[in-house]
Amino acid sequence: MPANPEIDWSTRCRDALARYTEPLLRAVADKLVRPRSKQPTDELLDKAAAMLTNAPVIDRRIKEQPAASRKLLAFMGVSRQPRWKIGHLLTMLAALDHNDGFSPVHTLLETGLLFPELDPQTPPIEDFASWFGLAGTHNAVVFAHPGIAARARGEDFGLPNLANPDREVGGGVRQADGFEWPLRLAAVWQQVHADPVRLTQGNTLFKRDLLRLQEDAVLAAPPVDQLASTADAGVLALLWARAVGLLGERDGALEASTFPPAWNGPLFALLAELFSSLSLVEPWDPLAGYSPTENGLSPTPTAGLLALLLARDFVHPAAVAEWVWSHHPSWAGAIPAEAATDKGAGWVRRYLLGVAYPLGLVEVSGEYARLSAFGRFVLFGEPEPPAPPAFPQTLLVQPNAEVLAYRQGLTPSLIASLSRFAGWKGIGPACTLELTPEQTYRGLESGLTLPMIVQTLNRHGTRPVPPGVADLLQRWASKRERITIFSSAVLVEFQTPAELDLAVSRGIVALRLTDRIGMTADGGEPSLSHLRLIGNRDYESKPQRCLTTAADGVTLTVDTPQADLLLEAEIGHFAEALPIDQNGVRKFRLTPTSLRRAVENGRPLADIDTWFAERSGAPLSAAGRLLLLGSQMPSPQAVRLLVVKLPTVEIADGVVQWPGTRALVAERLGPLAVSVGEEQFEAFRDALRELGVNVV
Repeated sequence: MPANPEIDWSTRCRDALARYTEPLLRAVADKLVRPRSKQPTDELLDKAAAMLTNAPVIDRRIKEQPAASRKLLAFMGVSRQPRWKIGHLLTMLAALDHNDGFSPVHTLLETGLLFPELDPQTPPIEDFASWFGLAGTHNAVVFAHPGIAARARGEDFGLPNLANPDREVGGGVRQADGFEWPLRLAAVWQQVHADPVRLTQGNTLFKRDLLRLQEDAVLAAPPVDQLASTADAGVLALLWARAVGLLGERDGALEASTFPPAWNGPLFALLAELFSSLSLVEPWDPLAGYSPTENGLSPTPTAGLLALLLARDFVHPAAVAEWVWSHHPSWAGAIPAEAATDKGAGWVRRYLLGVAYPLGLVEVSGEYARLSAFGRFVLFGEPEPPAPPAFPQTLLVQPNAEVLAYRQGLTPSLIASLSRFAGWKGIGPACTLELTPEQTYRGLESGLTLPMIVQTLNRHGTRPVPPGVADLLQRWASKRERITIFSSAVLVEFQTPAELDLAVSRGIVALRLTDRIGMTADGGEPSLSHLRLIGNRDYESKPQRCLTTAADGVTLTVDTPQADLLLEAEIGHFAEALPIDQNGVRKFRLTPTSLRRAVENGRPLADIDTWFAERSGAPLSAAGRLLLLGSQMPSPQAVRLLVVKLPTVEIADGVVQWPGTRALVAERLGPLAVSVGEEQFEAFRDALRELGVNVV
């Protein structure tokens, strides 16, 4: 399942089990693992964690649970979100006519199919009911291993079929391209990157930021394929970006994070990730917009998922709303009074057509909506639909520094790349972006280089970047480079980054130049009473040979006593750092990416050879040349030849020289060996036999 793909869920489940008291752990293990004898605690934890990925056993354990517990797991499975507040789970069970309170959750916790999310300060759990009582319905969170939840989602929820067989089909079936919400999340990420959003003590938005999101021209603009409007779409984009990991909270403010790995993959993988995060968006409502609640339990996540489950076939929003109105315990009370006359039909319409439709989850025919093939894949694990066709050349850079991005050629990775250095101005069939000094500076600060920016525009452009725009980018990039000159400086190299962190915290050095090199703020000599000096360097002397190239040709080992501080800054241009081993030896590895980066940054092969000769005594290794130049060389040819090994060098010389055999030899392979084509071998053997030389 795509939710939180970087988390090792088996380890996380094991860590939760380790927070149980021993009697509770053994009681849970008796139901999950069913050991035949009493085992040590660590062994029991390992077996329990391993059991969670044993599909046949997990299927049996799920089948043994009561119906309410199975539906709870199935609900987590179709949501693709492993973490849920218990209050939401109880709400969902109540909507499905299971009013057993905490009992279904308690049963799954006792069986080891569900786990409590614990604060590090929480003491070991002795009893699940006591833990739930202390945490409270509104704050207690549980999680399931995604593999377990996925295996449970085939459970029948008992939902009615609300499809109308007499519906009138209007204009065929419409389906969105799925780019609307990724584009809006990228736009809100860009806004927060420029100006972080501060939060109140109650974790809500200040009025200034709320108005900024509501009035933003890009976020407030209607979607290109709008079927229903959504209130406070900019706020939804902000909360959604936070839930999916695009934004992070630090010191009471939301700040832009790096784009998560899902943005480097295909579109469907990103949309599935967005869907799994949608259930974490709480203080927002399709009708009321931004609406934080005192208890933090918005009915939107559960009511929205119920609406999707009821739309397996073409249904009218009014029919879905009527069912949810009569079954969901809190949804009807949360709908604004002026919008409750139709029993929430407007709410359901806005959710299905304003949120789920642009995400590609539902398709529409007239007034009716149903899950699309992608929606059925996401919720129920049906076969994934074919990916949309790719159109790599989709950008048009105009002379006025505006960029047109044709929607059909966009990809998640291209959206993420453009967001780092170009400002979104409009989202439509042809999205518009603007290249500005501020956005260029932010792109460079994020780790991009000017060649990388220009390369992105050229690689995806229908025509090369206009010379005037390339010149603008060059000038903006050069203005960003500010050089601070110290008349004198003492650089201090530490063995590990942790030692540098300690020196900075004590004020011994103030400026970080790399992760292990620091310098005082004024360039003066630091107090050496707190340092253990093991060597010094004269930087007016020639560079020292301090690198050894391993037999593989790509691993570089640093001779620390001979290395100077400049090596740290220089070697990163050509190689990637490897973890420091237990003896403190630093190693680096040449990769195709690192060598190509050096060339793109203006270091031709001749310069690379010179640097390696100065630092290791030899030019770039043969393996390094293969990594750098292999893709530019003609393709190798695989040819079937026979190798003939001759007894002496003189005989080999004669075979190559004598006209009777010279034309039959393909190539001399060494002092004693020649190669002969299979079809020429018999003639070669006969020619030598005439001389009395028999080839065996």
